[in-house]
Order: sequence, then C-alpha cells, then structure tokens
Amino acid sequence: MALLVVLALLAGCASRRLVRHGQVNEDALETVRRGLVALRGLAFTTPVPVLALSRDGLGAVVKEEIEQGYSPGDIEHAEAVYQRLGLLPPGTQLRNALEQLYQQEGAGFYDPRTKRLVVAESVPGARSLGAGLLGLLTGRDPVSEFLIAHELTHALQDQHYHLPTRPEPLLDGHGDRELARHALLEGDATLAGFAYVLGQQLDRRMIGVVEQQLHGIPGELAKKYPDLPELLRASVAFQYDDGTTFVGQALAAGGWAAVDRVHLDPPESTEQVLHPQRYYDDRDRPIVVTLRGTDRLEATGFTRILEDTIGELGIRVLATRALPAERAVLVAAGWGGDRLRALQRGADLVLVWMTAWDSPADAGEFADALPGLVADARVERREERVLVLLGPPGLDRAALAGRVWSRTTAARPPGSAVQPEAVRPGTGHEAGVRREDDLQRGHGPQARGAACCCKAGASFL
Repeated sequence: MALLVVLALLAGCASRRLVRHGQVNEDALETVRRGLVALRGLAFTTPVPVLALSRDGLGAVVKEEIEQGYSPGDIEHAEAVYQRLGLLPPGTQLRNALEQLYQQEGAGFYDPRTKRLVVAESVPGARSLGAGLLGLLTGRDPVSEFLIAHELTHALQDQHYHLPTRPEPLLDGHGDRELARHALLEGDATLAGFAYVLGQQLDRRMIGVVEQQLHGIPGELAKKYPDLPELLRASVAFQYDDGTTFVGQALAAGGWAAVDRVHLDPPESTEQVLHPQRYYDDRDRPIVVTLRGTDRLEATGFTRILEDTIGELGIRVLATRALPAERAVLVAAGWGGDRLRALQRGADLVLVWMTAWDSPADAGEFADALPGLVADARVERREERVLVLLGPPGLDRAALAGRVWSRTTAARPPGSAVQPEAVRPGTGHEAGVRREDDLQRGHGPQARGAACCCKAGASFL
C-alpha cells in the first residue's frame, strides 16, 4: 500500500501530466505536439489553443455546439422524418439523446469553428488496469495523451484539409457521404493517437491489433446505452470501428502519405468504408438518384422539409428492426444509391424514397424485406430500383408513384473517380482550393441523415 501511495504521489507531480488542477500543462502539451508531428508527418500551420473544462462546463459547450451545428428546426424535422421511416423509435428526442451521449462520454473535441481544442478535466469512463499502472510507474497519463493526440490530429486535418464551419442545408443533405468522411477523419485520428502513445509507427500487425480491439465498440455502446437510438450508436461505432479499419488499409499499404492521399479523394459513401475494397481496389461510386415528380404535391401546399441520402449503413440499421444482424447486413450490401424527400403540410407528412441497387436480385431482396421494416408503405420495384411511399390516408399514392417513376433519374456518374494512388499529397492548400465550396457547405463534421448529428472531433475512446 505504501509503495502505491508513493507512486501515486510521484505520478501526480510528474511534469508529463496533461491536465493538473483544472489547468493544461503546456510543457506536456508541447511534448505531445512535437511527437505527433514527427509521427503523423504533418506540421501545424498555426497554434491550437487547448482549454480544460469541468464536466458541467464541457456540457454547456456541447449544447452550444449542437445549436451551432444545425439551422433552426433541422433537428426536429429530421427527428419526425426518421421516426416515420423507422430509423428512429417513436418518441425519440434526438436533441436530448445527443446531449446525453456527448455529456456522458465525450472526453473532448476539436472545434473547426473556433479552432480550439476543448478537453474535460477528467476523462470519463473507467481506465484500464494497464493504463493506470503505466501512469503510476512512468508519470505519464496515457489515456489523456491519446485523447490530446487524437484531437490534435483533427486540428491538423483542419489546417491541411479544411473542415467545415457551416451546417449543411437539410433540403440538400448528403448524410451518407458526410458519415463516410467522418469515418476517414476518426480512423486517421485514432490510429495517430495510438501511434503517439506507443511512440512508434504502426506496422501492419499493430494496426490489426488496434482494429481488433475497436470491434468491441458496438457492443460496449449497446451495453452502456441501451436506451439510445440504434442509429446514433451505430453511427458513432461506424466512425471509430469501420473508420479505423478503412484508414488502416491505406496506412499499412503506404504509410501516412497514403492516408493523406485519401483525404484528397475521400470516400463517397458508407458503402466504400464498410467494404474498403470498393474504394481501394475497384471504385464503386454511388448511383446518383435525382428525385422528381412531387411538384403537384407542392402545388397543393406541401413543403419540402428534408432531402437526404440514407446509404448502406442507414439501411442496415433500418433492417435490424425486423431481421437478425447478419441478415440485415446482407439486405443492405447491394445498395447502389438512394434519395429520400420529405414534404409536410400541417400535420401531414409525405416521404418519397427511391433506392437503386447493384442488381435486380439485390433490389428484390430489399423490396421483400420492406413490409416488415416500414409500416403502411407503398413499395414498388422496377428492375434495380425500389420506390417507397409513405403518406396520409387521403394521398393518391398510385398517382404519385407514377409521376415519380416517370421523372426520377438514377445513374452512376460518368467516368471514374481519381484513384487514391494517383493523388499526391501536398500542403493541403491544393485540396482546399479544389474542394473548398463543397467542404464549406458541410462535407465534414456537420453531418446529417444516418450520421445522426455526430460531430467529428468528439472523442469517445
């Protein structure tokens, strides 16, 4: 007991402790900065302020960030639409669910709007015995070091690849694409954080060890937060678990330079992250669905309140409502593209959802599963496409379906995307110029749709 007391006192006095008495240890922070730059291979272009807050203080910042990340009414509209589709359970209060998750589990986050890093004075959750012993014996704080290195990596991403600062319009959402880029950001930051704590570059074997450990995240979230919507839990787990596996392939094959090339040509769908070979080996670009045919509804007073892409991960979540997890994965795996439009008039809500699939068989599998997934829906399949309509009793669904089928288009983009191997990473300025308009519209942290409002940079590890 005496030895443990002495070791604890030494650890508490060690200069490497990152947060002491509510204050950031600038010397220890500078050590992390230098080590991260050496390992990650990107330099800071400007200093990144770090602020330590109490749990209450961090909670207040979380509420502010949620407000800043959404236009007025967006959360409520998304909540109503995704409950009607079945992606959220009835009665879900999405704002409260987000606040609960971030306040209880969020250890810190980098904010691209203020360009600062905010961390909790104490990291939530139980620390492992190994991390505790390492801290006692070395004076290091490995959990906090990982957190700081992870969040500083997000700052590097912002300085070199420009994270957005404005919310994306809910009427022109690309939630599936946003969530895919979230996964890239989090996978990069997670592997960089582990590399820093271990003090070395990660080889293929160690990358595999990290990936294997992160496969436990979905189960841990389900166990700890059984009352949170599965869509929210799945989107968080996807960013860290699947995102790390996705980035790990680039890192193992070509080091951090290969990861930088992916940032210059990010994944376009959760499909590409869930199946990395569809990004790295044979690029499977999403089918672009352009919805039309709702003009007569709008002429009668219906107003568009949401338009978004659900994506493979979102369909997985939807399918798990009535199917075993393995079966849900198979139903969603043939996804090629989709577009959902929601229109509202008073209390009446109409959903028009066109999905495109890789083959007629994939479309048929999805269409066959829909009666158990979406109550009271009109479902029609034509070759590789499936149309889902939901609306009030008086809606002429047959006429609406006819108009949507006759006017909606679905096609893969012409040509092929630039393969990551052909893109050469530079300072990041080139990417900023080439993609600035898209990025500023929200192709990053301010995710929508299946991303379920998860802010990139909020660390849950």
